[in-house]
Amino acid sequence: MRKATVGWPSWWVMIRISCDVVGRPETRILVSPADSHYLGVVMRRRMGDMVEVLASDGQVWLGEWIGDGQVLLKQLAPPGWVPRRHVILYQALLKNDRFSEVVDRATQVGVSQIVPLVTDRCIVRDMTDNRLARWRAIAKEASEQCRRSNLLQVGELMTASRLSAQPQTESYVLAPLGIADRPWLHESVAPLELVVGPEGGLTPSEIEKLAQKGFRPLSLGEQIFRSENAGSFAALLFLQ
Repeated sequence: MRKATVGWPSWWVMIRISCDVVGRPETRILVSPADSHYLGVVMRRRMGDMVEVLASDGQVWLGEWIGDGQVLLKQLAPPGWVPRRHVILYQALLKNDRFSEVVDRATQVGVSQIVPLVTDRCIVRDMTDNRLARWRAIAKEASEQCRRSNLLQVGELMTASRLSAQPQTESYVLAPLGIADRPWLHESVAPLELVVGPEGGLTPSEIEKLAQKGFRPLSLGEQIFRSENAGSFAALLFLQ
């Protein structure tokens, strides 16, 4: 077995997995079969190689891959990246597999939570357990890949009519004829909510009702973005 080297790792140590555990030094943890396959087969980690483990309490551990689906935790590693503000993206359901793209991109830019949304113009109007499981798996993998210190959460399906802006939160609904100023240039760290419609956008009636419930209509400019991109683009502006 190769001797493990504890300390800030070289490039091959940068692989990170997340586990539902609370870490302690010299503790063996059992990773999921998917993570075991990823480490041993996909990434070809050898016994004794070091990996990072994101624990359920947000701490990042340096651990030794010892095979048989196990990692031996060694010591705390430097914390990962934490977005500077909490962002909830209410994203309308999309055709084909485009919602998966939303989850992947939103995770990378720093969105904290995605809530799937049914709106008037949605073609897809339901969410199966398999879809939800797939989106959560994508969020887990993307969170690990971009070295976040928390996982993006995918919430349960809800309808646009149930939305109301939360107190002490900056709340916006993306709309072509929204406000002209650029609120993302403000140095706010308040929680943020963004509502994004489906292909074809939200109806004027929906935008009006959301405005009455505290969501300010917001335009990203003259260009029209695809629905699968608009929320991530907007979030990235606010997170700079």
